[in-house]
Amino acid sequence: MTDTAPTHVPPPAGVGIHVQSLSLQVLSTDELKLLPAGPGKQAMPAHSVTGVAKQAAVAAGTTWQSQKNIVNQWTINQDRNSWIGVAGIGWQKLSTASDSGCVALSMISGNALITKASVSYRTEADGMVHEIYVF
Repeated sequence: MTDTAPTHVPPPAGVGIHVQSLSLQVLSTDELKLLPAGPGKQAMPAHSVTGVAKQAAVAAGTTWQSQKNIVNQWTINQDRNSWIGVAGIGWQKLSTASDSGCVALSMISGNALITKASVSYRTEADGMVHEIYVF
């Protein structure tokens, strides 16, 4: 470690810089068929949730699910389109009430997925998750 103070002067050209050239791989027609549908064509996750034989039906009112584990998470570059895969339940869409709410639910769900923590969440008659707690 050196005792020099930072300056606003850039380093000399070519010093400490390594640029690697990359080339794109061309995919065959068969390989392109294996790719999921493009963002404009896909509105929900195409893959099934691990350990779920059949997707759970939408409930008729407020339902709390307790001590569940999030095993998948799916988002796409569309407004308010984020889903969680819940073990034993299937795909659950996160609330579309607001942008900030959808982002917050996605972040909390991502934390539960990474830490493998159990969750309790509330779904409404619209089938979407409106509230989630991570334990």
